[in-house]
Amino acid sequence: MDRNFNEYAQEIIKYIAETFPNLYFRGNDDLKIIKRWYYLAIPETFIMKCVTEMEGDSPKTLRELGKKIENLFKIQKKKEREKINKLYKSPLSAAERLQYLYDILQGILLSLPVDNVLILEKLKDISELDDDLIEEALEGFEDDFFAFFIKYLPEKEEILKEAAAKLERYRFYWDEKIYKITYKALVKKMLREQYEIPEFTIVVID
Repeated sequence: MDRNFNEYAQEIIKYIAETFPNLYFRGNDDLKIIKRWYYLAIPETFIMKCVTEMEGDSPKTLRELGKKIENLFKIQKKKEREKINKLYKSPLSAAERLQYLYDILQGILLSLPVDNVLILEKLKDISELDDDLIEEALEGFEDDFFAFFIKYLPEKEEILKEAAAKLERYRFYWDEKIYKITYKALVKKMLREQYEIPEFTIVVID
C-alpha cells in the first residue's frame, strides 16, 4: 500500500461514520476490520464505493460490513483475472508488467485463507530498480512468494505428497541436492498449473 495504515484508517472511518451513523469504531477489535482490509490491500476507493452502494441497505454491524466488502473485493478480483492475464502477456513497460503481476498474484492469494498480501509490496520495490536488475530480483521474489503461498494452501500436504510420489523412483540414485532442486521445481510447476500462476518476468512469454 502506498499510504500508511493511519492515513488509510482515518479516511475510511470518517467515510463510514458519515454514511452509517449507527456504526461506531470503539476500539482495537473494531480496528482489526480495517487492518484486515489494509493487509489484503483493498483500496480505500473500493471500500468507499461499496459503502456508498450499501447506503440504502445498511449493515447491522462492522463485522458484517467487513465481510461484505472483503467478499465483494474477492469477486471483483476474480472477474478481472482473465483480462489482466491477457494484458500481462502483451508488450508493456517493466513497471506496467510488474503492476499486472501484482494484480494477478493478489487475486490468487485472495482465493486462499490468507491473513495479508503485503508480501506483494516487494514488487513495488523491484519496479524501482533498473531493468537489468529486475529479472534477478524477481527470481528471489518468486521463491519468497511460493513459500508464502504454500504456507496458506489448504491442499499443501496433498501437493507435496503428489510431487514426492512422482519422483519416488529417482530418490535412491539421484544426488540429494539434485533431488531437492527437482522436487522444488516440480512443486512450483504443479502450483503454476493448478492456480494459473504466471512466470515472474518482465519479458513477454507467449
